Amino acid sequence: MNDTLKPTQIDPVAEETKRLPAAVFWDMDGTLIDSEPYWADGERYVIEKHGGQWSDNVPLRARGQSTPRIIEIVKEYFDEPVDDDRLRDELVGYVIGREKETPCWTTGSLELLCKLADAGIPSVIVSASPRAMVSNMVEQGPKGAFVGYVCGEDGLAAKPDPAPYLRAAEIVGADPQDCLVFEDSKVGLESGGASGATVVAITGFTPEGVVFDGPQVVNIKDYTSLDFDDLAKFMELSSAKR
Repeated sequence: MNDTLKPTQIDPVAEETKRLPAAVFWDMDGTLIDSEPYWADGERYVIEKHGGQWSDNVPLRARGQSTPRIIEIVKEYFDEPVDDDRLRDELVGYVIGREKETPCWTTGSLELLCKLADAGIPSVIVSASPRAMVSNMVEQGPKGAFVGYVCGEDGLAAKPDPAPYLRAAEIVGADPQDCLVFEDSKVGLESGGASGATVVAITGFTPEGVVFDGPQVVNIKDYTSLDFDDLAKFMELSSAKR
């Protein structure tokens, strides 16, 4: 089911039959934070800094990819070779600087994080980004919201492999089938779905040209007014598909 569904269209679930997720797993860039413009600016910055030719296809190709893969993509636009470690430091440093200067939480995400924390439902960030970037956002998040994170430096197989989300389930000690995933990229949706979790696609922070074709039960623009009845409905939709 890939229909676009706004939270206000979801019928409430009776309190006594409500099945809430045991944990919520958040992809970071483009899902939890609207940092894709920062990444695109950073990719342009390093390409032009080293005399390469910028293309608007770079952000589309890089979206949802691990940092090493982004470096590979960026290097295709250089005329002369540049050291991978240098490019990584320049690109990651640029994006972290922007995120520290102006946190870019997606619409409604902070409010939902607080609701989950108050209800004792743990959240975990599951990202392909470097540890420094992920830990920065954990530190900026609401107190007690995040119980851990998975990052691109954990030595796990990258999305679309289910390994990152399976690791998140281990962190909270839950069955992946009892967990909810928010994602914004094709590889992320496939990763979450392959883990057995319920997957929801976030579409409101995605550039034109990205196709949401995956195992998600629903597409939503953002987290505005999302409540526990909505989360229970997502879990119910997933159970009906199994």
